[in-house]
Amino acid sequence: MAIADRAYARIETTLKGYARILPVGRITTLFSCFQPGPSSQLSDSAQTGLSEGLLQHLRTMDEKLDAVLTILNQQSLQEDFPILALVHDISGAGLRFTSDQDFQVGQAVEMVVALRGQARGLAGTTGIVVRVDEHCGQRLWAMEFKEIRDAEREKIIQYVVDRQREQLRERHLGPGS
Repeated sequence: MAIADRAYARIETTLKGYARILPVGRITTLFSCFQPGPSSQLSDSAQTGLSEGLLQHLRTMDEKLDAVLTILNQQSLQEDFPILALVHDISGAGLRFTSDQDFQVGQAVEMVVALRGQARGLAGTTGIVVRVDEHCGQRLWAMEFKEIRDAEREKIIQYVVDRQREQLRERHLGPGS
């Protein structure tokens, strides 16, 4: 089944986005995020030889490194992607966003979305602005993903699934439960 034939769940959200307009005729990505592999986590066999205190220290160091990477990524993002956006809904196929910048239908855009507060929670994609809607006096731009790595799409899909799970839990348990 081709990607275009797939249907993706869409979730309403409020996420920071960083964008740049791509030159006409070019859809090449600038964003590249470190993807932790299995070597970034200690294996179970490696953990068995370490004391609990040392394991906790290594986990704390990992959290601190994530925080530093997040700060560095945000500085780099703001330089490379000067257009700030607010993502209002997202799916594995595209997103809708508002921005102070005007876009044209058919315009190629590269967007990085902060799905979570850590560097590993950034997802980058290129897409085409397919339409503009008016919502509460603001322009709401719809972008269809054109070039997206499988790992990036998977982050977005996982975010959507997690948010749907949270919403179901809230509805089932009720507010304040």
